[in-house]
Parts: sequence; structure tokens; C-alpha cells
Amino acid sequence: MMKVQGLYYEDKHFTCLVAFGKVYGGVSIVHYVHLTNDVVKVCVEEVRDANYEVSVPTLEVQLVRQVIDSFIAWLR
Repeated sequence: MMKVQGLYYEDKHFTCLVAFGKVYGGVSIVHYVHLTNDVVKVCVEEVRDANYEVSVPTLEVQLVRQVIDSFIAWLR
């Protein structure tokens, strides 16, 4: 079983826990996009602060509130 981990929004001034999700190591593709080595696939299970940006925004997803129970790319 996968462990649920904290997902954080980070900028140069602060870090904030924004969600909890399962991290899928060893996966190199999310929604037909190849991931770089600094990104992992996650499934967001619980949102703590819905108004922050996800760490790897796309045209379809920019905010944490848009990704509950979804697979997205997240910076390591």
C-alpha cells in the first residue's frame, strides 16, 4: 500500500502544506506527458488549502482545488 504524504507549495519566502496525496515513484508519464527527474506522479487525496497553485501547473489544472482524487505531476 502506498503511503500518503504531505504536498507543499513553496516559494522563496515560505513553505505551506496544501494537500495530502499518494506518491507514485518510478512512474515517468502523467496524462501522456513524460516527467523529468525532479517531478513525481501523485494522486491528491485531501486538500488542506485549495487556493494555492499546484507545483506543476498545466492548461487544465492550476489550483489545488482542481485536483482532488486526480493524478498530477508534483515537484519532488
